[in-house]
Amino acid sequence: MTLVMQIYVSLEGVQEDKVEAKFGEWSFDLKIHDVGGKNYRYSISKVHKEMDPDACKVLVKPSRVTISLRKLEEEDWKDLHFKEDKSEEESKREPMDRLLEMMRHMYDDGDDEMKKTISDAWTTYRSSFKPGQKKPPAKAF
Repeated sequence: MTLVMQIYVSLEGVQEDKVEAKFGEWSFDLKIHDVGGKNYRYSISKVHKEMDPDACKVLVKPSRVTISLRKLEEEDWKDLHFKEDKSEEESKREPMDRLLEMMRHMYDDGDDEMKKTISDAWTTYRSSFKPGQKKPPAKAF
């Protein structure tokens, strides 16, 4: 295990004076300006665990940018992005319940066309059950 995680960004024609980086305890934002007439940005709003922003740095070479993130604790990060640990109760939930919850979120966050598509699919699904057969709840969405 190590205290530093490095991210390599391969990009030809990078100039050090056109690279801007901001580090926070839980985030970082890298901006690379005017590389072949284009601007690039790599940003993560919440990393897996807390970092030491003062010890994080960027090394610029003509064909690569190296982002060094300094962890506060020496431990393996399972992912660069923060992810909530699933509770034991949630991991025991039925797969259909998790699927319905995902569909509810898609419906709530979707535009009118998405809502119509999901609603039509749900209606078709419910109508495929025979009389007397147990149906899923009518108010899933």
